[in-house]
Amino acid sequence: MTRPPVDREVRHELDTVHRELHAAHAKLDTILHNQQTIKHNQEHIMATLADIQAAVAAEKTVEDSVLALLSGLAQQLKDAIASNDPVAMQAVVDSLNTNAAAMAAAVTANTPTPPTP
Repeated sequence: MTRPPVDREVRHELDTVHRELHAAHAKLDTILHNQQTIKHNQEHIMATLADIQAAVAAEKTVEDSVLALLSGLAQQLKDAIASNDPVAMQAVVDSLNTNAAAMAAAVTANTPTPPTP
C-alpha cells in the first residue's frame, strides 16, 4: 500500500512541529543539567554547613572546659585564702601558671602566621 503524497503545507507544519519539539528537548536538557548543578552545590553547601556546625560545637566544648577550669581554680584560691594556708595558695598559683602556659602554647600552635609583606 502506498502512502498518499503529503502536501507542502502539511510538510511545513510537520517540520515546524519537529523543530519546536527539538528546541523543547534542548531546553529540558538544559533544565535537567541546571537542576543537577543546583543539587551538587546544595550538597556542597550542606557539607560546609555541617563542618561549621561541628567547629562551633567543638569551640563551645573548649570554651566550657576553660570556664570550668577557671571556676575550679577560683574556688580553690578562695578556699586557700579562707584557710590562710600558704602551701595551698602556692599550689593554686602553680596550677594557674601551668594551665596558663598550656593555654598559651595551644593558642600559639593554632594561630596562623601572617604573611610577610
